[in-house]
Amino acid sequence: MFATRVSHKLFRLSDGYQPVSLNGTFRRLMRDTGLLKNSEGQTRTLYSLRHTYATLELLKNSTDIHTLSKQMGNSAAMIERHYSKLTATMAAGRLA
Repeated sequence: MFATRVSHKLFRLSDGYQPVSLNGTFRRLMRDTGLLKNSEGQTRTLYSLRHTYATLELLKNSTDIHTLSKQMGNSAAMIERHYSKLTATMAAGRLA
């Protein structure tokens, strides 16, 4: 059985623009809100939200690295390698 390809776009923005992809829509949203570049001058991407999620889970929700690694589908070693500076911040907060 063959899949039928839909020729019309599913979403339309308030200005009438019909986005072709979620990545393009995210880029446009970041550009239009002045958030396209982070404080280091790097362009934000849809994938950037993954880093934001990990950071918030570690700092705000005090999620441990092992739980976060399972949620994100990464090894605990990888999470520790990229976010160890945050776990030090968490530990300092608990000791204060």
